[in-house]
Amino acid sequence: MHLTQLGRPSVFVRPATVQDVAFLTDVEVVTTRASGRALPEEERSFRAGLDGRTLAELRGEVEGSETRVIEIDGARAGRFWVTRALDHVELCALQLLPAHQGRGIGTYLVNRFLDAARDAGLVARLRVERDNPRARSLYERLGFVVVDGDDTHEHLEWRAFVRS
Repeated sequence: MHLTQLGRPSVFVRPATVQDVAFLTDVEVVTTRASGRALPEEERSFRAGLDGRTLAELRGEVEGSETRVIEIDGARAGRFWVTRALDHVELCALQLLPAHQGRGIGTYLVNRFLDAARDAGLVARLRVERDNPRARSLYERLGFVVVDGDDTHEHLEWRAFVRS
């Protein structure tokens, strides 16, 4: 996936490698802190868990998983993780470092995700943490609706061909 428009940054999404694991963990920690959400008290074990999860994704231990690195103007800037099943595709993580937020990049990436789901005839799903209203607002603006939830997350599905 690549975007370059007049006045817009160059956005490229590429497959993650083992060399990206520490960066992807940092992205999750930095974006969680920047949004004012709390990290677990023991950050070292939290980071180790994130590293382990990402390695499992990259080794193919998470069925249908595609973990990608978002690059903006040639520099690593975020995480894009999708899983695919027979009947749906799920956006598991979209995280951009704070310097790249609010510039339309997340909207662009979600719209490309939705295009791919529609083209494949699959339902598009995601989960958003209850303490992340900014992300939920983006997803709802793009046509996602809450269909379920648990103590920590709301589960959303794409129900409209709404575009911003």
